[in-house]
Amino acid sequence: MAEKRFFWLKLQEDFFESKRIKKLRRIAGGDTCTIIYLKMQLLAIKNGGILEYTGLESTFAEELALDINEEPENVTITVNFLLACGLMETNDNADYFLPYAALNTGSESSSTQSVDIEDQGGHYGEKR
Repeated sequence: MAEKRFFWLKLQEDFFESKRIKKLRRIAGGDTCTIIYLKMQLLAIKNGGILEYTGLESTFAEELALDINEEPENVTITVNFLLACGLMETNDNADYFLPYAALNTGSESSSTQSVDIEDQGGHYGEKR
């Protein structure tokens, strides 16, 4: 049985102060778009920052909206913004790369997490 891996997205201290995120937040529905961008990064971290379009829906944005449980119109706006300002890249309209998700991802195995918790005097599965 494969060992379970845990992933996390490291949010940079100045994430909300970056010019691109400030600009995203200022467009109509920008706060929603910011949440969508964070959800996209979380979805992409298990795949090296890549989101794949399988063709299940007629567009990448519609398929992604289904994956992250958001309105397709809001996801379309977010995707277009991210592509325009370099926060997302694609060469073939099948794979979409989120560079910041790839750069700011951490992971560890469940056994490493267990050892870390025990080293801190806790028990595996215990909430801190």
